Amino acid sequence: MAEERTEQATPRRREEARKRGEVPRSQELAGAAALIGALLGLRLGWRAMLRALVETARTALDPPACDALSIDACCGLARFALGRAASIILPVAMAAALGAAAVNLLQGGMVFSGRPLLPKWDRISILGGLRRIFSRRGCFAVFRSLVKLAVVMLVTYSYLRARWEGVLGLGMQGPVRAAGHFGALVWGLLVRVAGAFLVVAAADYVFQRREHEKNLRMTRYELKEEHKRTEGDPLVRSRIRERQRAMSRHRMMQAVKTATVVVTNPVEVAVALRYEPRRTPAPVVAAKGRRLLAARIRAEAERHGVPIVPSPPLARALYRSVPLGRQIPPELYEAVAEIIAFVYRLAGRGEGE
Repeated sequence: MAEERTEQATPRRREEARKRGEVPRSQELAGAAALIGALLGLRLGWRAMLRALVETARTALDPPACDALSIDACCGLARFALGRAASIILPVAMAAALGAAAVNLLQGGMVFSGRPLLPKWDRISILGGLRRIFSRRGCFAVFRSLVKLAVVMLVTYSYLRARWEGVLGLGMQGPVRAAGHFGALVWGLLVRVAGAFLVVAAADYVFQRREHEKNLRMTRYELKEEHKRTEGDPLVRSRIRERQRAMSRHRMMQAVKTATVVVTNPVEVAVALRYEPRRTPAPVVAAKGRRLLAARIRAEAERHGVPIVPSPPLARALYRSVPLGRQIPPELYEAVAEIIAFVYRLAGRGEGE
C-alpha cells in the first residue's frame, strides 16, 4: 500500500521542480491578461486604427485605380493593404503579448528549462492519455471550458437583453450614428466578457497553485531520504559526533599531564587547572568531567603526579561556569589562588624534605 503524501515540500524539492519547469501557472490567467491588454491597446489607438481603415478603403475603392487594374497595380494595392493591416493589428497584438508576458512573470518568474521538451513515452501512450483526460486536472479543464462558454453566453445574453431596444433601433439610424452605437455596444460587451474571463482565470490560478502544492508533497520516507541527502545519514552523523567526543576526551587526558592541580567534588566532578604565569594571567581549565570521566581525570592525575585537592563548591563552580580551555572568571580568583598556593607549599615542602 503506497504511503500517502502528507508532508510539505522542502526547499530542495521546490528548487528541483523549478529546474524541471514545474511552476504554478494558469494559462487562463495569461489569456485573460492578453484579452485585457488587447482591449487597452484598442481603446488607446482606436482613432488611429479607424483613420487607417478609412484610408485603406479609399485607396482600394478609388475609381481611377479600379479602372486601370493590372498585375503590378494589384501587387502594389495588396502590399499597401497588408501594411495598413499590420499597422492596425500590431499595436493590439503587442499589448496582448505584453499583458500575457507580465502575468506569466508574476506567476512564476523567468524559468528556462529544456526538460518539458524532452520526449516522454507516457505522452504517446493511449493508457497514459486516458489517465490524463480522466484525471482531476483533465476533468477540471473540461469543467473550466464549459464554465467559460456558459459565462460568455450568460454575459452576452444579459447585456443584449438589457439593450435590446437599442439594438433593434440601429437599422433606423444613419450609418455614422449606427456605427457609433454599434461600436459602443460591442465595446461594452467585450469589457464585460473580459471581466468574466478574469474571474474564471483567478479561480483557475487558485486551483493550479493548489494542484502544484499537492503534487510537490512528500511522503515521510521521501522526507527522511531528503534530510539524509542534505544533512547526511543520522547514523553517520552520530558516529562522527562520537568520534569527535572521543578525540576531545583524548586531548583532555593529554592536557591533564601538564595540569597544575585537579580540583574534585571529590567523586562526582573533577576539574584540571593549568597555571602558567608567563603565558596566561589566570589559571585555565585544561580538563573537566563528571562521573566516569572525572574518575579517568583523577586516575591520569595520579599517574603523572598531579596534585588532587578536594574542594566541592569550587569544583562545581568551575565545572558549571568555565568552558574548557578558558581562563577562570575573576570571582573565582581568590578560591583558586588558595588552592594553587596550597599546592606550591606542598611542592616546596616536598623539595625541602
